[in-house]
Amino acid sequence: MRRTRWTRWTRSRFTAALTLALLAGGKSAARKAAEVRECSAITMDAKGAAQCLVLQHNWNQTEALRAATVYQQHQDSLNQSRADSTWRADAGRHAREVSACATDPSGEVVRCLVGYGWADARAAAASDSLWRHDAAKHKNELTRCFVQRNMQPGACLQLYYKWSPERALAVDDSIARAKMKRR
Repeated sequence: MRRTRWTRWTRSRFTAALTLALLAGGKSAARKAAEVRECSAITMDAKGAAQCLVLQHNWNQTEALRAATVYQQHQDSLNQSRADSTWRADAGRHAREVSACATDPSGEVVRCLVGYGWADARAAAASDSLWRHDAAKHKNELTRCFVQRNMQPGACLQLYYKWSPERALAVDDSIARAKMKRR
């Protein structure tokens, strides 16, 4: 009998505590997460999702922005992880694409890699890596074009050594700035 009375008391206290928690806390964590997912699915960014939470689900603005931002960061992290995993799985193909673009007669490695479907940032990073790898060769090309007086070094680098216009123009700008400092 003593055991039964304790169990009834425990159950009633537990039920009362649970009811108070639900009334005090409002929504459950699962319900809040579902609302964040719902609003994030119909908006483009965390601010839009926060606005949706405030307007459609009566969230506090600060709490809504914090929850939407955390959810967006988590989703971005998952997407980047998937993309990196897929990228690493195709490493052999990417190495062949870099080799093909490195020998491209136009000299525009970034444009060539983007043509293979690379993202601009990855293509630029690969191009810069190839460029740094051949730094000694590029220094010799620059020296040869600099001593040649019948054309601008940037034009020489583009014409004879297939430098990208961006890199060749950067050389011309650098030379012009150096001449201005000497005066």
